[in-house]
Amino acid sequence: MKKTKNLGVFGVLAVSLFGCSRQSNAPVAASNRVVLYCSVDDVYARPIIRDLEKQTGLKIDVLYDTEAAKTAGLANRIRAEKSRPQGDVFWSSALLQTLLLNREGLLQPYISPSAKDVPKAFKAKDGSWTGLGVRARVVVSNRFVKTQVQPDLWTLLSGGLENKVGISNPQFGTGSDWVATLAVRWGQTRALDYFRALKKNGVHILPGNSVVAEKIARYELLAGVTDTDDYFAQKSNAVSRYELWEGKAVFIPGSVAILKNAPHTENAQKLVDALLHIETEKQLVNTMIGVIPTRPQIKITQPELKILAARMKNAPDDTAKWAGAWDEIREPLAEILLKD
Repeated sequence: MKKTKNLGVFGVLAVSLFGCSRQSNAPVAASNRVVLYCSVDDVYARPIIRDLEKQTGLKIDVLYDTEAAKTAGLANRIRAEKSRPQGDVFWSSALLQTLLLNREGLLQPYISPSAKDVPKAFKAKDGSWTGLGVRARVVVSNRFVKTQVQPDLWTLLSGGLENKVGISNPQFGTGSDWVATLAVRWGQTRALDYFRALKKNGVHILPGNSVVAEKIARYELLAGVTDTDDYFAQKSNAVSRYELWEGKAVFIPGSVAILKNAPHTENAQKLVDALLHIETEKQLVNTMIGVIPTRPQIKITQPELKILAARMKNAPDDTAKWAGAWDEIREPLAEILLKD
């Protein structure tokens, strides 16, 4: 979704004792300081972080990313800083980049006691990451789409939707998680053939999931693929009428991890414990509508999300394969997308 305020990841944003993005200019005591890199939309993350500061006594300096470079921008910053880490904790809105960072040796294991009730499917065995909130990647349409068959990803290739389908750039954010998942479950050849067919059918590749949802809500497009939080943001708009095609949903957890050689390791662990507490996930689910809790004991009120949560219980547990699948499909996918 759109953010109320974005901080770029490619400018000169060196982390100092005085913090990355705190509203106050007062110096921060080193004993309380922790640096958080966050790709969760700041409109939702800020209130949570503000509450965690009060609860923990930590001074949390936060660096957010941009909508277009979602997750990948901060991950690349972490890579650039590997010889001299500046951040402590990475709270990602998706999972793939966290998996890649772990494979590159840029995360340190930490098994938080707060995560003991998080299902095994949503945390790494080695403690390198733990899930926090899950979004489903779904096909959505507006009321002008008529079909006699069960709508799914393949319906987007129909002639009636030519030049009227939108997706976010699949090289960034949850788009890349989605591609990796399709490559795992379909195989690389079939997944690439699917994106070739989308491109041939005139798919609009847009800078973010929120843009996809907005264009469908305004009837500039008829259908597309987006995340459940962006779907719900536009469903609440009186102009939009959506169908939620959940049959082929892909579930993408957010993730929390500690960076290797974090400057403030003890504070990082304290922050991770607070982030992964069940009350924090409840707050995220209640404010960021469209997020499904990892913990089944957290109540869901939206009927559509209840359906998705039930399906999520039987979703394949294949996240360990996502990084390898992304390695293989990334370059040929880019060639398809750039081809005229």
